[in-house]
Amino acid sequence: MARQRTTPAPARLRHVKIALVNAKAIASAALGALLVACSPTQDAPPHPSRPAPPVFGQFNPATTQDIDVDALPVLPEITPAMAESLRAIYQAGQAKGNNPRILAKLGDCMTDNEYFLAPLSAARFELGDYAALKPTLEHFLGMPARANGGRPWNKDSFATASLAAAGGFNVAGPLDPTWSNPEWCMASESPLECEFRVSKPAFAIVMFGTNDVNTTDLASYDFYLRTIISQTLDAGVIPILNTFPTRPENPTKTRQLNQIVVKVAQDYRVPLVNLNRALAGLPNQGVNPNDTTHLSVPPDGRVDIFAGDHLQYGFTVRNLVTLQALDAVMKVVK
Repeated sequence: MARQRTTPAPARLRHVKIALVNAKAIASAALGALLVACSPTQDAPPHPSRPAPPVFGQFNPATTQDIDVDALPVLPEITPAMAESLRAIYQAGQAKGNNPRILAKLGDCMTDNEYFLAPLSAARFELGDYAALKPTLEHFLGMPARANGGRPWNKDSFATASLAAAGGFNVAGPLDPTWSNPEWCMASESPLECEFRVSKPAFAIVMFGTNDVNTTDLASYDFYLRTIISQTLDAGVIPILNTFPTRPENPTKTRQLNQIVVKVAQDYRVPLVNLNRALAGLPNQGVNPNDTTHLSVPPDGRVDIFAGDHLQYGFTVRNLVTLQALDAVMKVVK
């Protein structure tokens, strides 16, 4: 059986709930067993390529129902218009002091996991046919990822556990100050705001949905995801959105939420990794058959070997396509 870490959730997440937020103020309401509340979207100057600020409850299912997620490529298709937009975001981030060698990770248990990117920090990776990714790997290696946290920190972005990722999060979790880590975050600061202030990243990997399948309606998912992307862009951080793996017990809801992910990426003109398609041909669609909520891992735990049978496991493939997407984006903005 592939070993999976049971990530100890922060104390604040031991009894995880979900709260809804309306467009103007935070209003708590139960949504099953998880809690999510978020603060209103920060004001930002108008941007010609940005959609209007998201409004809670104004999701139109007709805008996503015809999207064929399975037909979309695994890696981002960066058009000239997107490339221009990404360069503008990157340059705005540099003006804000963002570090081009720091990467943020926003997500749930699929992201807050010892097998997602963290093993790359040891620099034991075997790239096989993907040797061209070595400069991208080395770009992030060794750069402390919390240089602005007011205390010593020597782990790079691969090894650093994000302040905006947790095993109990659904899509609204990073927007709720309730779940901010008090050791690093200021009062009333959301996990997302805290992560961006402490790390000052230039890029962010964004993937939510594993918990949302059972807890979040489509309109809420659309609103919260748009809010995350909007705030990420406001911070001058380039978001790389990901579709998420199919939940075997609810493939229909998985597809609906992933259609929203695609539409959000299209509307904001940000890179999309179609992880769901990348995993589709793997055994059990890349998901651990023993729990359905985590990706599979090779028996030896080496999710940093991008060759042979290791590429038949979910976390290995996710690490690979993440690096490929980063490589594509960095070539555009540098």
